[in-house]
Amino acid sequence: MAIAREQLVATIGSCYTGSMMPAAQSVRAGLAIMGEGTQATLFGARGRMPAPAAALYNSAVAQVIDFDDWVIISHSGAAVVPTAVAAGEVTGISGRDLLTAVVIGNEINGRTSRAIQRGAYVGNSMPNHQIETALVASRILGLDPTQTQRAVGHSGFLAMESCHTGWMTDSKVLCNGLPAMWGITSAALAKAGLLGNLDLIEHPAGLLATVSEVVDEDELLKGLGTEWYTRTLNTKRHPSCAYNLPAIECAIALRRVIPDFDPWQVAAIEIEGPGVMLYVASRFQALEPDVYEQIRAGSATHVALCFDAGFGVFAGLVDGEFSYRQYFADRIHAPIVQHLRSRVSFKADARMHAAYYADYQYGARVRVRMMDGTEYVEERRQLLGARDRPFDHAEKFREGASQFLAVPRVEEALAALRNLDQVEDIRTVMKCFEIE
Repeated sequence: MAIAREQLVATIGSCYTGSMMPAAQSVRAGLAIMGEGTQATLFGARGRMPAPAAALYNSAVAQVIDFDDWVIISHSGAAVVPTAVAAGEVTGISGRDLLTAVVIGNEINGRTSRAIQRGAYVGNSMPNHQIETALVASRILGLDPTQTQRAVGHSGFLAMESCHTGWMTDSKVLCNGLPAMWGITSAALAKAGLLGNLDLIEHPAGLLATVSEVVDEDELLKGLGTEWYTRTLNTKRHPSCAYNLPAIECAIALRRVIPDFDPWQVAAIEIEGPGVMLYVASRFQALEPDVYEQIRAGSATHVALCFDAGFGVFAGLVDGEFSYRQYFADRIHAPIVQHLRSRVSFKADARMHAAYYADYQYGARVRVRMMDGTEYVEERRQLLGARDRPFDHAEKFREGASQFLAVPRVEEALAALRNLDQVEDIRTVMKCFEIE
């Protein structure tokens, strides 16, 4: 329960921060076609919307700069939290019931992702969110067991898969956003009597078999009730792909320790880490035109750079920080950032590679050599925000929420979230988040 409370703090902080990106305005404006209902809160936007639309908006802004969390191998919070909050506002559930629903969502997410982990997907691309969101919404909306099965039947009927080229644009926010919206809608349809498949998850022609060439059904029930995937929750202090975060932290540290640092005097930057970091970082490196040209032309957006460890290191070195601001066009195309691109090289570290696959350790080492020959090195064995290296999520929440709420309101909202299990009706808490 304590982990779920902190997950809400971190996820809503991500929502507020992501709401400052240009894409957030497009999502909000586009969702107006679904009506201007008053059911559910938007984090970082004025007004309220019908629950399915609010769930999509909040999910989108939670992940638009890849600031969302994950359990084991599948991103969870950006799907589970917006679904639970929006559905919970419809029914006025207690804070304890909301937290229970979030835990259930994490557990389902963890088990369904493990069942298809030997397939083609990992992380944010896991096509399993339609299961957890439908089950979370069904619990909150009060469906009986058969109706709940039918809700999953509706939600998973169109098995959504993630096309990686879409990760070059804002459409990536739909990875979790569409399941959040559709999970609530599917539960409402099933509650109203619309019939759906009762075994869509595990059927040989069902959802899991459709999205993965390998399905291990034993993972769905393995350790149920004794092994809690929620305990594996990892969060993020900086907005980028998790594989990049230790390198970004190293870069920010290097900016502080290099005397009178002048980025124009950098002769070389070497980034070392597990092989998976190099794989992700190189995904958009060989494009023609290159990714920066495509962003300038409007055929790609900042989203592609969320998976580029090089960009994170450049920006962290130049600015001494890494936040939503580094994804704005003026920072992406800053001459010094472009200059440093020609100075970087990547190298796999065998020890870090083994540690990642043995125990999900996200390590990195960044070495900077200056023109005068001096070298500076920073290393991190694990990312900040990992289950075994936590940070105070209040930092993340305040950073985002303070852009929309006065300081007393920020602290009121933070305190309300951290005492959520004492609340009888979450709608009383949601008033703390309304933008005046």
